[in-house]
Amino acid sequence: MIPPDIKMDMKMAMKADKEDVLNILFQSDVKLTAQAFIKAIKAQFSISIFEAKKILQQLIDEQELSYHYLYGSTYVEKSFLRPVSITKNFILTPPGFQARPDKNEIGQNDIDQHSIDSNNIELIIEQGISFGSGQHPTTQLCLAAIDFCFFEKQMMDSKTSLPGADIGTGSGVLAMAMCLAGLTSCNAHEIDPVSINEAKKNVALNHLTKRIKVIEDYMKESKNAFSIISANLRFPTLTTLSDMIYASLIENGSAIISGVREWEKDQLVTLYSEKGFELIWQQDEKKWSGFVLVKKVW
Repeated sequence: MIPPDIKMDMKMAMKADKEDVLNILFQSDVKLTAQAFIKAIKAQFSISIFEAKKILQQLIDEQELSYHYLYGSTYVEKSFLRPVSITKNFILTPPGFQARPDKNEIGQNDIDQHSIDSNNIELIIEQGISFGSGQHPTTQLCLAAIDFCFFEKQMMDSKTSLPGADIGTGSGVLAMAMCLAGLTSCNAHEIDPVSINEAKKNVALNHLTKRIKVIEDYMKESKNAFSIISANLRFPTLTTLSDMIYASLIENGSAIISGVREWEKDQLVTLYSEKGFELIWQQDEKKWSGFVLVKKVW
């Protein structure tokens, strides 16, 4: 005889596929509280509140999701207590993560999700204030843009390319991604004291202290000094920095830009085109936009 709790899990599994449940959260344009997420599960799969709560608890127990407390509310977000694939080439991993040795203790789906392609690049990130859950669309867009530059188009020649720069580095994830993808070195600029501390810790965790310099200051213009510059910042700041970014890149140097809302993207492309950039890649995610722009040769 099948125990009642297993019957319940089987019943819910028939109604609610895990991927469909997770997509409710991942495709939402706003953060979802636990209560809002439970209501959305209930509505989409026509199940009871009790069943919806049990589904959420299972996802928490499996470390697919985690609770995040912010400004007095409890939100549900993707868990970073285990490795998470962000793009084709980058995996975010918490410090000290070790896969469970006995694969018989977990389901086949978990085994597949935990398996890491040896070609993938592991970014060890300490979850902190500046990094949040790591699930923000602008971070994903920038990492996808790095994928495009370093792997799809192979625009960066590690033997001849100059250093890179990351403006407003936050957790340091973009500077680290570019170096681990093949960049010789990178300057990571940041002015927030909390972010500076987190960036330095993450750089050390990834053994990149000799290749990444965390600079506690705004980035200043450096004529033709960098082969690539990333800037995950809001539109007004990107507007102000456009001349400096252009001047600091070598000819055919690349600018990875995000932090722009979809309704701002045409204005940003127009502005950067007027400065002398050519748009070669653009992608949208949850009403945010990311770009790769190349400094034209005149």
